[in-house]
Amino acid sequence: MYNSIPALLAAARKTVMQMATYFLQAILLLQCIMACLAMETTNITTDRLSLLTLKAHINLDPSHVLSSNWSDSTSVCVWIGVICGLRHQRVTGLDISNMNLTGNVLSQLGNLSFLVSVDLSRNYFQGSLPQELIRLRRLKTIDFSFNNFSGEIPSWFHVLPKLQLLNLGNNSFTGLIPPSISNISTLQNLDLSSNHLQGKIPQEIGNLYNLKTLRLRYNRLTGPIPFRIFNISAMEILSLTGNSLSGHLPLDICHGLPRLKGLHLSSNELGGEILSGLSECSQLQNLSLSINKFNGSIPREIGRIRMLQILYLDSNNFSGAIPHELGNLENLKELSLRTNFFTGSIPASIFNISSLQYISIARCNLSGVIPQEIGNLYNLEYLYLSYNSLSGSIPQKIFNISTLLVISVSDNQLSGNLDSLNLVYVLPNLQELYMGSNNFHGRVPNSIANSSKLIAIDLSKNNFTGPVPNFLGDLRFLESVNLGDNNFISESSELSFITSLTSCRYLTKLIFANNPLNGILPASVGNLSTSLLYLYAYNCDIRGSIPNEIGNLSSLIVLSLYGNELTGSFPTTFAGLQNLQGLDLHTNKISGSIPDTLCELPNFYGLLLSENLITGAIPDCLGNITTLRVLYIDSNRLTSTIPASLWLRNDLLELSLSSNFLSGSLPQEIGNLKAATVIDLSANRFSGRIPTTIGDLQSSINLSLAHNTLHGSIPESMGKLLNLERLDLSYNNLSGNIPKSLEELKYLTYLNFSFNDLSGEVPSGGQLFKSILHF
Repeated sequence: MYNSIPALLAAARKTVMQMATYFLQAILLLQCIMACLAMETTNITTDRLSLLTLKAHINLDPSHVLSSNWSDSTSVCVWIGVICGLRHQRVTGLDISNMNLTGNVLSQLGNLSFLVSVDLSRNYFQGSLPQELIRLRRLKTIDFSFNNFSGEIPSWFHVLPKLQLLNLGNNSFTGLIPPSISNISTLQNLDLSSNHLQGKIPQEIGNLYNLKTLRLRYNRLTGPIPFRIFNISAMEILSLTGNSLSGHLPLDICHGLPRLKGLHLSSNELGGEILSGLSECSQLQNLSLSINKFNGSIPREIGRIRMLQILYLDSNNFSGAIPHELGNLENLKELSLRTNFFTGSIPASIFNISSLQYISIARCNLSGVIPQEIGNLYNLEYLYLSYNSLSGSIPQKIFNISTLLVISVSDNQLSGNLDSLNLVYVLPNLQELYMGSNNFHGRVPNSIANSSKLIAIDLSKNNFTGPVPNFLGDLRFLESVNLGDNNFISESSELSFITSLTSCRYLTKLIFANNPLNGILPASVGNLSTSLLYLYAYNCDIRGSIPNEIGNLSSLIVLSLYGNELTGSFPTTFAGLQNLQGLDLHTNKISGSIPDTLCELPNFYGLLLSENLITGAIPDCLGNITTLRVLYIDSNRLTSTIPASLWLRNDLLELSLSSNFLSGSLPQEIGNLKAATVIDLSANRFSGRIPTTIGDLQSSINLSLAHNTLHGSIPESMGKLLNLERLDLSYNNLSGNIPKSLEELKYLTYLNFSFNDLSGEVPSGGQLFKSILHF
């Protein structure tokens, strides 16, 4: 019995100790829970306060998304643009993209320690990026593109160990690409496009062996492309377009890029030949090498890249024939070879690629005919074959491709009578038709009216005959019409087609110049679209006066009616043309005086009224038109003196007042015309001496004071006119010696001092001076 007592005491002590242990563990567990809850509350509060601070520093929130939704009264995790993790209920994602927000990114953003993804793209955030972002060690995605961030790209991005996507494109970053970016071994997508970065691409970028997409386009990068980039085997998209990169591509460019799908190197200064090794890029879908200095021939092996969908080789120095193997690219959708130096014809095989939607082979020096196989391209939308030497007729099958939006075959040697198109023309979606500068003849087919979506039509510089088609007025979406340089006539004494075009309310450009229309400009010209910017109707044998209604064309920028038989005086309504910059009425029979209302046109740049019957004085206000740069009012019947205000126009570029009855002396202020390249005051009644300030006209190329009654000596200062090519002082009363200083005028090709009273020796400096002098 006594022996059992110690055992009982020991058991009791053990039980007490166990209970104490359990109690202590419970206390520790409770403390841990309380501490964790306290920590969790603090961190959520930190996230909330960080985002509220960001919100407070947003200067503009036009959609009021943040101002109305990010509130203390609701949980952070239900705020628009905020994503919280399920486990910790911490902010793991922030997406406030495309909200037009303006402000700065503050350092408090670095307190969102659980953040995995941040997207601030397509806003107006500005300033530099805060270094506190290096605390975000969980970050995998950063998209700050399409903002106004500036400064240098931070070198601390490599501290973010999990970063996979970094997009800083379309900002205003400057300086160099930091080589430290190459230490982000997890990086898969890097976009620094459309900034102001300069210098060379760091060699170290070749260390980013996980990189799938590299976009550095539209910066100011120079030097060669580091060859190590072509060994990043994970690479799928390489885009370096729009820099000043030089050098050549490696021989085995595809050996280290087995997954490459897009190679975008356009708009650089790369050169050399395109090597056949490109055919080893079997996954390549987009190859863009436009606007470089590549030369040689296009390798036939490109035809083996069967997955290719886009091929842009335009604006280089390629030569030789276009390889017919391109016809093997059965998935090709877009092909651009324009502006090269090819020889031969267009391979018919290209037109067997039924998937083609876009073809541009313009400006390529090609000859031959357009292959009939073009009718196989039933998905074609854009066809550009202009500026070649193609001959023959247009295959009629083209006009059955109902998907076509644009046809451009201008500036070739194509021919044929288009009347036959009335039987085959079915282009319901056509928007632009360019057939100018060819040898087409006959009437314009009425079936063109079936293309009711046309916005631009150019039939200029052909041999079309018959009346200008009235059906053009049925094409209600027309914006540009060019019928110039043909043999069109008018159906009636008035130009009735103008009346039909009044239905085209989007018309901005109308050209029917150089046609023997022999009619009267109708009053309906004032009913043309108020959007009309350009009206060219020169050399058309137009009779009668300019209708007053023309003043209704309030948007007009250029009005050109020269070389007609227009009579009468200037319309009083010209004051309504408040946007007019150029008025060309030369070589008509317009009479009366120059109206002061022309001085009220605030954008007036050029006034050409030569060879008319204009009388009276030059309006004093002409010199007050601050935008005036070109003034030709020669060969009229103007009298009086030149207004003093005209000599003050130091930005006037061309001035011709010749063949009038102007009088008076030339003032010293003539030297103010420092920008003028042409000054022609010949065949008037000017008297007095040539001002010494004539030597200030140092931009002058053509200077004529001939056929006046000027006297005295030729100023020595004329030797300062170093750009002068033509100088005519003939038929005056000049006397004295020819200044030796004129020997300095090295660009002179014409010099006439005849019919004066000059004496002494001809300057002996240079045989050129003697050979061009008319004395």
